[in-house]
Amino acid sequence: MKILLGVWLLIPFVHLGAGHSLLAGTASLVSGTVVDSSGAPVQDAAVQLLDAQGNVVRETLTDAAGSFVLSDPPTGSLKLSISAPNLQGHRMVLNAGSSPHPPLQITLELIPLQTEVSVTASRGTLEVVGKTPHLVTVKDKDELLRKPLVTIGSALEGTPGTSIQQSTYGQVSPFLRGLTGNQVLNLVDGVRFNNSTYRFGPNQYLAFLEPSQVQQVEVLLGPTSSQYGSDALGGTVHVLTVGPDFSATSAFALHGQLQLLAASADASEGANALVSLGNKNLSWLVGASGRKHNDLRAGGGRDSHHVFHRYFGLSAAEVRQLFGGRLQDTAFSQAGGHSKLALRLPSDQSVTLWYQHGLQLGVRGYKDLLGGRGQLQSRFEPQALNLFYVRYEKQGVGRLDSLAGTFSVNTQRDGTVRQGLLLTDSVMRERSVVDSYGYTVQATSRLAGRQAFVFGSEVYQERIRSRRRQVDVQTGQQTERRALYPNGSHYTTLGLFGQDTLDVVKGRLRAVLGARFTQVKFRTFAERNRSASGQPLGVLDSFQTFHDLTFNAGLTYQIAPHLGLNLLTGRGFRAPNLNDLGAIGLSDLGYELPASEVTTAGALIGTSSGENAASTGKRVEKLSAERLYNYELGITVDTQRLSGRAHVFDAALHHPIVRRTLLFPAGNVPMALAGVPVFPIPPAAPEQPLDVVAVRTDLDSRAVKAFLNHGHQRFRGLESLVRYPLSSSWRLEASYTFLSGLEGSPQGPVRRLPPQQGTVGFRFTPSTSRLWIQMGGTLVGPQRKLSPGDRSDERIGAERSRRDIASFFNSARVKPYLRPGEDGLTGTSDDLFFLTGETLGQIQDRVLPLGSLVNGTTITNWDTRVPLFWKTPGYFVMNLSGGIGLGEHSSLTFAVSNLMDRNYRVHGSGIDSPGISFYLAYKIRF
Repeated sequence: MKILLGVWLLIPFVHLGAGHSLLAGTASLVSGTVVDSSGAPVQDAAVQLLDAQGNVVRETLTDAAGSFVLSDPPTGSLKLSISAPNLQGHRMVLNAGSSPHPPLQITLELIPLQTEVSVTASRGTLEVVGKTPHLVTVKDKDELLRKPLVTIGSALEGTPGTSIQQSTYGQVSPFLRGLTGNQVLNLVDGVRFNNSTYRFGPNQYLAFLEPSQVQQVEVLLGPTSSQYGSDALGGTVHVLTVGPDFSATSAFALHGQLQLLAASADASEGANALVSLGNKNLSWLVGASGRKHNDLRAGGGRDSHHVFHRYFGLSAAEVRQLFGGRLQDTAFSQAGGHSKLALRLPSDQSVTLWYQHGLQLGVRGYKDLLGGRGQLQSRFEPQALNLFYVRYEKQGVGRLDSLAGTFSVNTQRDGTVRQGLLLTDSVMRERSVVDSYGYTVQATSRLAGRQAFVFGSEVYQERIRSRRRQVDVQTGQQTERRALYPNGSHYTTLGLFGQDTLDVVKGRLRAVLGARFTQVKFRTFAERNRSASGQPLGVLDSFQTFHDLTFNAGLTYQIAPHLGLNLLTGRGFRAPNLNDLGAIGLSDLGYELPASEVTTAGALIGTSSGENAASTGKRVEKLSAERLYNYELGITVDTQRLSGRAHVFDAALHHPIVRRTLLFPAGNVPMALAGVPVFPIPPAAPEQPLDVVAVRTDLDSRAVKAFLNHGHQRFRGLESLVRYPLSSSWRLEASYTFLSGLEGSPQGPVRRLPPQQGTVGFRFTPSTSRLWIQMGGTLVGPQRKLSPGDRSDERIGAERSRRDIASFFNSARVKPYLRPGEDGLTGTSDDLFFLTGETLGQIQDRVLPLGSLVNGTTITNWDTRVPLFWKTPGYFVMNLSGGIGLGEHSSLTFAVSNLMDRNYRVHGSGIDSPGISFYLAYKIRF
């Protein structure tokens, strides 16, 4: 009822355009001729018109003269797609109206065209990428095949404004304009993929999507909350799934493809297959895939952050002597299945059903294992996705160009298995299942031929099931603990949105204005959080609500025929999600508690999430939404030869929800927080004059943290992209991104701030063959601006103390490498590490000698924490790729990545990048 009421309230705005009479039944048509580069007509080229949802609304084949006619197309923004064997496909945006469109003359080339189409820049409409006010990057199916993709996010490497982080090999988290995790929104065919358990900072959920299920990936930079709701602060990643394959006749046609692939860096192999059956009114496709990735060989065969290097100071050669040249515990496998059924109904109606399943097996948290912390277990299981949606669309409904409704079910299963440094440490098993039910109604209308209006309403209702069990490894006894998220929680998002695009001066000046009202409700239930014996697990009945009004505005001005100017402003927001409001347990930087659980304990907010944080003097309060204001200026150049774009932006994030260390007055330290026993940590130098201390749990030696609203952040940057054909066979592409980010109270760099990066690539496509070759490189600068949290993070600064060295020396991972000392006994202080012949004290004195200055820190006691690295080094990587058509129905793609076998790490990643790798993929179609 809320959805219908929202749409009903918005429909009167459509009737303001009294002169609008663009009905689907008017006598309009789209016609043209298709030729190849020599001017010869192309017969039997497939010509399709698609709407903004990707549905084929009209299609035909060209005749012997290369001509085609599409009669009575629906009004509104449509995509024209033309494809023919052995020729590069052509795509363009048309605005169908009540009169015939001028005849088109289309040439299909072997060399790739520079024009792509995006549907994410403006919701419900289609725009050419080069003409959108926002900076948009598109990766289509062909580009997804040019290199090995461990995850679908790997396809975005090197794109402007984007940095790809991997905490472990089987996971990926895109950074858009310095933000990631729950500050970046992911969509699948317009369906919200994010749910309320998405973590702050890097998370793995985009890796649930199998690359073979994807037709196109689009990245829209900047806040888009007015169109897509909460979380869209840094930008939006829109994944478009494989489309239906209709035929031009009533007879059914069967098509399919099989792809085999392999890569050497991880000794991986995989296969995917797709079969489709369709006629002019029905299309049904079914696909499946499977991949196996073995342990990764990083550049140079070394691991820059290996735990034995971090704590014992071993060289790369000594680490290889112990563990070989591959990164142990990085192997994993992935499988997926998908199906799409598309129906064309009478009167320009269509129904689309989509289902996809994704499953990851064997993924382990490498940064927690040999990659930095030395724990015994850190496994991600289960990791599974089941996504289903059904969408109905009708073209031409009264004054509306289209009306669409979507129902979706997005079920994501997430879990971990963790064990500390000792064989006697308990094993913690966590399981979470989130069922998200989505209801969306959306309508589009062109008012008086000069306005495109999209409006609608959406509701996403989430139900969370979560549990945590602690297993005593000596007795096998299992004890139920408070879950990572309150079990049985409800999280509901309601949105009403509208956006109008107006051609103020046709062909010269266009304006866009959009707005959205969002309401978020969060509820927990005490009765659903009890142990099997009925004991409460520390969750109270609670109810919270948040609401916000966001907007976006933009102007696109065509200064000259080949020069455009873009002005943008917008307000994005992110409501506190379940991870902010209710998560409890181990995180990347220590044990974590909800702010609501410590407000009555007298907790003070630390100046950072580091271990040496001082006190701000401010008490912890309940969470509120974070808001981002963005101002942007862009220039577009588009000639017959040169295509380029550059954007500068200034974004201010107010009341950001950030992780901060909790501090307490030294004389008023609680014994427990949220039912978890805590213990004071000896005060660090910044804490001593303030007479405050941090606390820890018996599960982690680092200070307890919480997510809080604190301070503000400011991001400024430049993003640019240029394409230039050097000749009929050669094309140049280059990009450059610069980003700065500061946060206040006190002022310093934001966490995980990506460094500047640039790319350059040369593509060779001779007009006389089916071969293409691409050579390119990526240059990334060093990142010296590390926040206190960065210095503590084992993925970046990898801080450690003499106490940490002692804990690791006595851990189960080191025990096999110890031999008796002078007393002839093991398990004593005289034990020797066999590789260096040193005792614990000798290793401590070599790595972190008391009283010395190491990496800018004076070591005063066993708890002084010193970073292993003060920066993430820059790097330059060269890649080679190519492909050749082996016939009308098969092709071969090859690539050599990291040609110089450089050892490097993307800033913020928990794993070094692959070394030199040979990739081969064979594809056959029928």
